[in-house]
Amino acid sequence: MIPKYSFLKIVDNSGAKLAQVIGFYGHQGGYASIGDVVKVVVKEARGEKTTAGVMRKAVVVEQKYPFHRQNGSHVQYLRNAAVLLSEKGQPIGNKVRSMLGVEFNKPRWAKLKSLSKRLF
Repeated sequence: MIPKYSFLKIVDNSGAKLAQVIGFYGHQGGYASIGDVVKVVVKEARGEKTTAGVMRKAVVVEQKYPFHRQNGSHVQYLRNAAVLLSEKGQPIGNKVRSMLGVEFNKPRWAKLKSLSKRLF
């Protein structure tokens, strides 16, 4: 459960370090979860691929709130984290510094899955 205006740590090498959620894509609810695409504003950045103050799409890859899977298990991370996406939905960076859950084992996230170390 990531509400509007919450901060996310960016876990790819796009140059962004911190982003703030300003909107949601695909649903009318007030919260985002793992695998949801959100609209963010980059608050802190170092590098050339992105700068502070730029609006981007991002996909949530970690959340502190326990996430319930279909098989009955619960997954909980220590931080809220995301990966920045281009307007076409492809990752901006070329490396993800986080393990991705099995929720990203879908054809839509094939490129993101290949940039990560492994799924769990």
